[in-house]
Amino acid sequence: MISGTEDQNAIQDVVLVRYGEITLKDRWTRRNWERILAGNISFNLQKSGIKFRIVRDEGRIFVHTSDPRASEIASQTFGVVSASPAQAVIPDLSAIAQVAAQIAQKARPRSFAIRPRRTKAPFSSEEIGRIVGEAVRQRSGGIVDLDRPELEIFVEARKECAYIFTKVVKGLGGLPLGSQGKMLALISGGIDSPVAAWMMMRRGCPISLLHFDSRPYANAIEQSMASAKVLARWTSGRKINFIQVPISRGIEKIASHCPRATCVLCRRLMYRIAAEVMSDQGALGIVTGYSMGQVASQTAENILAEQAAIGMPIFHPLIAMDKSEIVDLARKIGTLEVTETAKSCSAVPKKPMTKARIDEILTLEEDLGLRDLARALVQEMNVTKIG
Repeated sequence: MISGTEDQNAIQDVVLVRYGEITLKDRWTRRNWERILAGNISFNLQKSGIKFRIVRDEGRIFVHTSDPRASEIASQTFGVVSASPAQAVIPDLSAIAQVAAQIAQKARPRSFAIRPRRTKAPFSSEEIGRIVGEAVRQRSGGIVDLDRPELEIFVEARKECAYIFTKVVKGLGGLPLGSQGKMLALISGGIDSPVAAWMMMRRGCPISLLHFDSRPYANAIEQSMASAKVLARWTSGRKINFIQVPISRGIEKIASHCPRATCVLCRRLMYRIAAEVMSDQGALGIVTGYSMGQVASQTAENILAEQAAIGMPIFHPLIAMDKSEIVDLARKIGTLEVTETAKSCSAVPKKPMTKARIDEILTLEEDLGLRDLARALVQEMNVTKIG
C-alpha cells in the first residue's frame, strides 16, 4: 500500500483510525481493547462489502482500502475518536511534498496550513512544515494561514510510512463495544430508554433489553421491539436478547392497594424482576432512561426509595440531560421515529407520590409480597434474539 513519488494518482489507499481513552490504559488492557476495536471495525466494513486489510500500530489502526465509504463506517464504531481517508507514501520529505502539492494544485486554496505530526520519523515537524509548505505554496499560489486556512493538509509521518490527508471524520468516541461487562437495559417503548441503552453501549457494554408487558395499562411492545432492531445496528455483529416479562398482574395489585405509590412500587417490582433476569443473562447492572425531574415520579426522593435495599448496581446515563438533548441523540441513533408514538401508562395516578419515604415503601413492598410476585412473573419470561 505504500507508494513512492512515481505513482500518486490515488486519492485514498488507507484510513487512519484514532482512538482516545484506550491509550491511557496499561499495556495488556490497551492491546486487548485495540484488538476488540479492530474486530468491531472489521465486522462493520465486511457488512458493507468493503475489501480491506487492518494493521494496528502505536496508537493507530490503519485500514488499508481505497473504498471511500470506509472512513465514515469506521467513525461510527464505538471507541473511534476520528478517522481520516489518507494517502500513504514512503517517509521521505520530497515524496510527502509532491503529494501535498498535488492536493493543493487541485484545490487551489487562497490560504493553507500544513499540520505535521511525527512518530519516530527521520525528520522533524518543523522540516515537514517548511519543506512541504513551500512546495504547496509554489504549486497552488496560496498563502500560509495557520489560524483560518481555506485548506488544511495533515501529514502524519512515521518511521516506516507517511500519511497525507485533508479530512478528519469525527467518531463516536467512548470505548470499544465488548470491552466492558454486559448490562440489562430496561426499555419502555419511549424515547429515553433506548438512548440510555445506547449510551452504555458507547461505554463498551453489550446489552440485553428487558421490556415489561403492561397491557392493558400500556402497550409499547411494537415500539420497544423496533428500538431493539435499531440498537442492533450498532452492535458490530452481536445479537441483542429482547426479553419480555408480563407485569400487569403486579400493576393491578399495586394500584388497587397503594394508588399514590403506584409508580414507586411498580418500579421496585421491575427491579426485583430485573435482578432475576440479570442472573439469567450474565449481566452486571441495570440501565434506566431516568432523567432527573423529567416526570413527577423521577425525583431524587423517589429514586432513592425505588433503589433502597435492591442490592444491585443501577445506572442512569441520562440523569443530567435535558429532554431536548435526549431527543437530539435519539434522532442521531435512529430510535426517535420509532418511539415518538409511545403512550403513557394509564395506571399512573393523577397525583403520584413525589417524595417517597424509604421505610414506608419497604413496608408496602413487604405487605404486597412483591419479591415473591417478581419471582413468579419471571417464570413467564420470553426471549427473542435481535440482530
